[in-house]
Amino acid sequence: MLTHRIPPGVSETPARRYIRRAWPLLPEREVRAAFARRDVKKNGARIAADETVRGGDELTLYVNASFPLDVLFDDGRLLAVRKPQGLPVDVDRDGVGEDTLLARLRAYNENARLLHRLDAQTGGVLLAALDEETYQNGLAAFRERQLRKTYRAVALGPFAPEAGEWRDYLVKDARRAVVRVLRRPVAGAKPILTRYRALEMLDDGRCLVELEPVTGRTHQLRAHMAFYGHPILGDDKYGTREARAARLHLWCRSVEPLAGALGAYAGRAFIAPEPDWGKEFGHSADRL
Repeated sequence: MLTHRIPPGVSETPARRYIRRAWPLLPEREVRAAFARRDVKKNGARIAADETVRGGDELTLYVNASFPLDVLFDDGRLLAVRKPQGLPVDVDRDGVGEDTLLARLRAYNENARLLHRLDAQTGGVLLAALDEETYQNGLAAFRERQLRKTYRAVALGPFAPEAGEWRDYLVKDARRAVVRVLRRPVAGAKPILTRYRALEMLDDGRCLVELEPVTGRTHQLRAHMAFYGHPILGDDKYGTREARAARLHLWCRSVEPLAGALGAYAGRAFIAPEPDWGKEFGHSADRL
């Protein structure tokens, strides 16, 4: 059973839609079955999927649900976990998010604090601190680029050359919640550096590629790849029609502290292999 008080600023929305927003990884079959059994209540009264809920309402769901945390490393100071795709790191702008990565971290260890973030649709390695010293050192390490983050993605190919780096500028459009890549600096733009290496051609012109966002800006990889004509599959912000897919094919495969603020962990790579996208699309004869 799940019991939840809807944050006060949430406007009227259908119950089913709100549940998908608050528990994004709750299996759809569980949600459908709960409404079919009349096992969803608002303020103690049973409701249907299309009935509305709003801020202040109490929701009760009688469902089979678990919210596990996939722990890769824990020494009592630093915690490395595997974030699933589709799970937000924290609540949204209205405070909605009963199931988030931060909530799972806090259920595992109440002292856990995030050292960095991943987009909701991006999965992979994420680090958290379990004490104040590690938290401050970790923030400094990310700020000073003392960690190497490696991503894997499926994007439109082919790549020529097969490896290289892109140096450009990125400017945020806060109103539209997107970024733009520019070749020359303008007011408010920040420099970006992305390294790439094509790994393998897959079916239909798709390519498995390894990426390193040296500068680590918001949406850097997604926007940079699209800017150079290689949109990541499933990217609904920067992608093209040819790159449509049911989910974003972007994964943080490893985070490796370098010498510096997190020196005690220097050279230790925390790794979570990406999904088997080659099996999903099929391999071509081209091995890069």
